[in-house]
Amino acid sequence: MKSDESDIRALQPSREADLSDLALRILSDFARIVAAEARLLESNIVGAAQALVDRVYIASTLIVLAGAGVIATLASVILLLHHWMPWWQVLGVVGVAAVVLAEVLRRTLIPAAPASQTTVSLSH
Repeated sequence: MKSDESDIRALQPSREADLSDLALRILSDFARIVAAEARLLESNIVGAAQALVDRVYIASTLIVLAGAGVIATLASVILLLHHWMPWWQVLGVVGVAAVVLAEVLRRTLIPAAPASQTTVSLSH
């Protein structure tokens, strides 16, 4: 019996050493996994940010190009109308057309408020 107990006691320190080595390996593996995930996340975020900047750049370029096209078209219409009318009449026609177009677009693009919000009670 004594030999069995001495064998168990002899194995006990090696088990503790194995457990500490195992815990150290688990922690180092976990640290490597976390570091790899952080690098992966960083590369994904950088890629997404670059794609977003590219889209914003392209969209702003297209908006400027479209604005220049609208201004050029409007100027050509004004100059064409000037051949038939004096300048004050041309600017008046273009101004009225712009106001009417803005009102039509506002009514088309902006939804109307519900009827319960637009009614005003005059009695208190």
